[in-house]
Amino acid sequence: MSSQSPSGKRALLSLFSANTLSLLGNVLSELAVPWFVYELTGSATATAGIVFAGQLPNILVGLFSGRFIDRFSARTVSLFTDGVNFFAVALIPLLFHLNALDMVLLGILVFFSKVFDTPGHTARQVIVTELIEKQGLPRDRVNGIYSLIETMADLLGPVLAGLLLTLIGAVYLMAIDAVTFALSLLIMAFGFGLKRHTRHEDRSASLRDAWRWLIITPPVRKLALYDALVNTVATTLLAVTLPVLAKEYAGSSTIYGLWMAAFAGGTTLTTGFYAWAGHRLNPHTLLRITPLGQIAGLLILLAVLLVKGPMILGAAGLFLFGANLGVGGMMDAKLLQTHVPEDRRGSIFAAFSSLRYTGVPLGLFVAGRLLDSQALATLFLFFFLLCLMASALWWPRKS
Repeated sequence: MSSQSPSGKRALLSLFSANTLSLLGNVLSELAVPWFVYELTGSATATAGIVFAGQLPNILVGLFSGRFIDRFSARTVSLFTDGVNFFAVALIPLLFHLNALDMVLLGILVFFSKVFDTPGHTARQVIVTELIEKQGLPRDRVNGIYSLIETMADLLGPVLAGLLLTLIGAVYLMAIDAVTFALSLLIMAFGFGLKRHTRHEDRSASLRDAWRWLIITPPVRKLALYDALVNTVATTLLAVTLPVLAKEYAGSSTIYGLWMAAFAGGTTLTTGFYAWAGHRLNPHTLLRITPLGQIAGLLILLAVLLVKGPMILGAAGLFLFGANLGVGGMMDAKLLQTHVPEDRRGSIFAAFSSLRYTGVPLGLFVAGRLLDSQALATLFLFFFLLCLMASALWWPRKS
């Protein structure tokens, strides 16, 4: 870190500040939208449908967005995505108060708020990779700090969202959410050291090349499949299962916020530890054992629900689940940064992000149907099987 110039430090600080606000906005959206929909409809299937509209872009955008990052600057893409997020989210409370918002229009707005969210996140990953290489930063430490900022947003966002859901309701919470995207846009536009980044005019990877590279590179292919399994569980649990369970079993947005904060506390602990000691840890061992830790956390949550114990105890299971989930994102960053050619990062990072979310639609569909059928044990069994499959990918192979 000592070789880093003052301008590099300020550029990194600007990027981290903008990313914190954008991520905080995402967390607020992810909590406010499903709560808002379930309050209006009382249907877990309808809630899953709206969440699906927000998750579908994670798959589709990777098919084309990466080339824009390679051809234009990552900073330009980040600015554009924050602008779209601001307008899409701000329209939800505005149209609601004009009595012009229905479920179809809400789904469209959620879709557009997310369709440009994934490219924005990918663009900032490209920027941080460039800063690591240009400033000679220790890769594990910077990636750990970058992931720690994500988990801190995950930690603070649920507490803030749970409080604001109680005090002002989901509609006004989404208005505050829109402001976070506006502030992120301003920092990316005027932040020190973020105005000049590499632009690749002629060598961006084609869609076919990006996917071919992913398929023929074994460690990246395996990690993408691992992420697809783990993300199916995590996204389905956090975006649909927990808000429905909090509403039905606790009847409280405060419990929902505490559950999410406990989850984020677990991921924060993991990423903080990794930022300090990640270079000493065996990544294959981590990827093999952490899905088993996720199962243990889910078992605690299921036991609390089945015996109708104090709902606050479910936070212990979600803390354990989060602590074992935080490894994947840091493994992704390290592997991609060290393997992907500089001029193809946008295309391949975006394709990888797309592949990570391919199982989420199935998870949302299964969760919506099983929650409406009150088949809670079956839903958690589905989660357990996916976690076991993720762990099995890294079991030693017999020769």
